Amino acid sequence: MGRVRLVAAVTTILVSACSASTPILPAFTLTNQSGHVVRSDDLRGTAALVNFIFTSCGDVCPLVTAQLVRVQARVLSEGLGPRVRFVSITVDPTVDTPAALQRYAAVYGANLATWHFLTGPASDIDRLTREVGLLSGTTGRIGHTNLLLFVDAQGRIAARETSVELDPEQMLPKIRRLLG
Repeated sequence: MGRVRLVAAVTTILVSACSASTPILPAFTLTNQSGHVVRSDDLRGTAALVNFIFTSCGDVCPLVTAQLVRVQARVLSEGLGPRVRFVSITVDPTVDTPAALQRYAAVYGANLATWHFLTGPASDIDRLTREVGLLSGTTGRIGHTNLLLFVDAQGRIAARETSVELDPEQMLPKIRRLLG
């Protein structure tokens, strides 16, 4: 019986250690394109694809947003829409008001039933971007890398993607893994 308890104790420690090492999406309270408050807790129970944009970006943001629209369409066509959320968080909250984000979403044809474009106080966004490891330039200009977080239903960051090539057929299996 002592050996069974020892195995159970070691298993508990290992599971706890593995769980502790899995990064969690940092808590946030931001405002979406419609002016509604969205909290990180609102995403619990669904898989989420989270990225960072700014509407005046002339580099990767338009490309990635257009590709994520295609991924979203594929997710919806597979009937996964209720279980998957898309979240784009601005890194330029001074310019990217809810109205600006609404226009940006409309330009790309994002389905806002399952996609939030979020803004908020610069201090909150700075904290969030630091906590997820998004690096910005120090030149005073807005800078960012292309980072897409795959967040599972428990809020754990299960994977990170930095490619600008987001093929819906390659993304769908990753999304399905998030759903379990």
